[in-house]
Amino acid sequence: MGFNRFRIFVLIRVIVLFVTVAVFVYLLFFDQKYVTTVVTGFLIIFEVFELFNYIESTNKKLTRFFDAIKYNDFNMSFTQDNKLGKTFKALNLAFKDVIDAILEERKKSEQSFQQLRVVVENIGTGIIAINETGEVKLINRSALHLLQLESLRSLDDLRQKAPNFHFTITHLNSSKRAAYKNEKGQELVILETMYKLGGELYRLIALQDIKAELQAKELEAWQNLTKVLRHEIMNSIAPISSLTSTLSEVLKEDVIKKNGLNTIEDESLEDLTEGLSTISSRSEGLINFVNAYRDYTNLPEPDKRPTDVKSLVQNTTALLKNDFLKSNVALEVIHAETSIELNIDYQLIEQVLINILKNALEVVENKESAKVKLETSVHGELVTVSISDNGAGITPEATEKIFMPFFSTKNRGSGIGLSLSKQIMQLHGGDIQLETELGKGATFRMVFHQE
Repeated sequence: MGFNRFRIFVLIRVIVLFVTVAVFVYLLFFDQKYVTTVVTGFLIIFEVFELFNYIESTNKKLTRFFDAIKYNDFNMSFTQDNKLGKTFKALNLAFKDVIDAILEERKKSEQSFQQLRVVVENIGTGIIAINETGEVKLINRSALHLLQLESLRSLDDLRQKAPNFHFTITHLNSSKRAAYKNEKGQELVILETMYKLGGELYRLIALQDIKAELQAKELEAWQNLTKVLRHEIMNSIAPISSLTSTLSEVLKEDVIKKNGLNTIEDESLEDLTEGLSTISSRSEGLINFVNAYRDYTNLPEPDKRPTDVKSLVQNTTALLKNDFLKSNVALEVIHAETSIELNIDYQLIEQVLINILKNALEVVENKESAKVKLETSVHGELVTVSISDNGAGITPEATEKIFMPFFSTKNRGSGIGLSLSKQIMQLHGGDIQLETELGKGATFRMVFHQE
């Protein structure tokens, strides 16, 4: 309605201006009344100025309105501006309605933001949002509490204040998930996801105390162990029990008295010998299994002493040098630039190194250009010994169970090596992490915390 009136009044002014210009031309060329002509000329100037001012005032009002929206300045009042007359009352009211609607939506958005902020600040899960330049855009109180920090501004800041955590989130595996122990000894799980906001990519890192999850995993581990024990014991006991019953029947039916002595036919004797051999074999297998279980469950307390990591690695690789040469597998060793000393049990950690190196050797020994790389490095208080191979990699299904006792990806193997190695590392306050990709090999990373 206001814009229609605006058009009408502009049209009237243009018509009046056109008529005035026509009168001015007539007076100038056909009538010699110079005074009237001059007055008419000034009238034309006035009408042009008035038309320009009328339109310019409208433009200014529109500009003010859009500037108010652009700069979120909603204190301007349009209803009190009557310079253009009542013609623009509808337009003024429309401006007011739009601004009121924007203010209402802004109020709702602010309420939603405050509600979300309260939730984020008070949940038990730590949350950190980091943009592409490494700037921390969001961190809640739980994250600061779990990391034992008062503030955090950027990844560089994090590298200085919590180098272990920085290293952990920098080397997350393909599942974007890792375990982390904070300064208080709390076991935390780290989860990462990516999201876009306003065209910018963000890393969202969540920290959660996993005590309950660990208890559930512990229960699951015991259940799996019980299944394995039952399976292995039954596989040995069932044939022994069956063969014992069969041999008893043979003795009852085929033993005869001859010249006052108990005798047995040659064929039955062969059956007895074969059956006893099978019983002996299964009994030996059962004993070996029990011994393996005993080794796993009765690890001695580590006899920790200051140990030079470079010497440990050199001695261990020297022990396996001939094995690598016979298998035609290249072994590359890269030492950290600085000397590293750890307080560890030399014999136990050497056994872990041997287990992982032998596994890597077996994975690649039939591969062309087979290679195993061992590398030591230091990141803050973390010391890492990484052993990589260029084999076929490990399937996701096997990755989840690779450290489970008695689980093995090999046809021949007790499945104790890696689980025993992980237990040894945990006794040293460290861990073993696996990073793998099908077709590109695997990396087992031994992580120590310097004391």
